[in-house]
Amino acid sequence: MNKRLLVSLGLSLVGLGLFGFIFYTNNLTPDALLQALRGADPFWIGTSFLLVAFFYLFSSLKWRLVTHAQASERFGVFFYYRYIALSAALGQILPLTLINAAVRAFAMRRKDVMPVMKSTGLFIWDMGFDFLALTLLMMAGVTHVFLKMSWSTAALLWAGSVILVYLVMPLFIRLASWLAGILAGIRLLPAGIRERFSALKEARILDAALARKLFVLGCGKFLVGAVLYSVIVLAFGHGEILSEVFWGGPSAEMAGVLSQMPGGLGAFDWTWVGIFRESGLVAQTAASLAVGLRCILVLLNCSVAFCTLSVYFILVRIFGVGRT
Repeated sequence: MNKRLLVSLGLSLVGLGLFGFIFYTNNLTPDALLQALRGADPFWIGTSFLLVAFFYLFSSLKWRLVTHAQASERFGVFFYYRYIALSAALGQILPLTLINAAVRAFAMRRKDVMPVMKSTGLFIWDMGFDFLALTLLMMAGVTHVFLKMSWSTAALLWAGSVILVYLVMPLFIRLASWLAGILAGIRLLPAGIRERFSALKEARILDAALARKLFVLGCGKFLVGAVLYSVIVLAFGHGEILSEVFWGGPSAEMAGVLSQMPGGLGAFDWTWVGIFRESGLVAQTAASLAVGLRCILVLLNCSVAFCTLSVYFILVRIFGVGRT
């Protein structure tokens, strides 16, 4: 069996085990979960659908920027959007980072834009700015949710860190270019690796203006994500903890990303249980809200992907509008 498939299966089983443990340790019953889901406000769920769509849009714009910096081909945003939507839906059953890289590589190879290794390198570069943006938001959130500082302090901390990173971004790019040049000149490294570092030194992605755009889009993306979690919790009728949810969301997002489990299964959900408990909810309520949040997110990701791909097949495949 393929090694990657074994890893994915192993991570899925671990995630399912951790997810199931939420029911056991918090006395959560299926009936309590179903009751919470049935009580969700359809208006806020519909609003969440739009927020997921905007979240995908930020990812698509980032991918488009890094691709255009390294390739002469130009595709519309919808080309990138539909593959982002597809990878997000598949990421509910497979490790998200792995499937995201694979789908992007497939899209680029399908259009003969660039080889797999180059596409993977651009993916890592793109995700680096996501990781940086998410880290800054998470660090600010920790001060509010777990260190009990005011939301205004968290907001000021986040805004200050974003401004600082934005200002020093040209220095970071110059440092990356300098390191690439140093590594390219180390004779002990294999020739192929030295050639890649040499190519990176001259690559158009090492541009301060581009890096700043990717960083700002990453910040916008995860702000939308924080609002998304808040709106879903509001749909379940817990508006009294919106501040904790907004600032705690990035921590749950980071836990899911680092776990590499499908959709962050287990790690993402247990972090939410902790956030909800810190917000003052009792164990069963916190567990039902965390699992309910998971169910709604799966539904939203799959629904947005289905609608996106349906539009593509209807407009492009059937009517031939803007074939790309």
